[in-house]
Amino acid sequence: MTGSEDLYDVTIIGAGPVGLFAAFYAAGMRGLKTKIIEALDIVGGQLVTLYPDKYIYDVAGFPKILAKDLVRNLESQAMAYKPTLVLGESVEGLF
Repeated sequence: MTGSEDLYDVTIIGAGPVGLFAAFYAAGMRGLKTKIIEALDIVGGQLVTLYPDKYIYDVAGFPKILAKDLVRNLESQAMAYKPTLVLGESVEGLF
């Protein structure tokens, strides 16, 4: 690390639905400096890689929503608070 600009209050591993919501909560609701690290080159996890055009029926507030639409909404909500997003990088260990 070269300085405090490299320090984050929260680092989230994975930019699937839970990671995106965690980023929204940490950065948006708590004002924490937040970083998301995702191994894939896109956000959304299994929802966008396995079944983007299938409906999801178990999300509070939505009787049904397409997986890709849920991810789009979560990404928009999280990124509004400007967390640092790193795509195409894997975490190999925690030190």
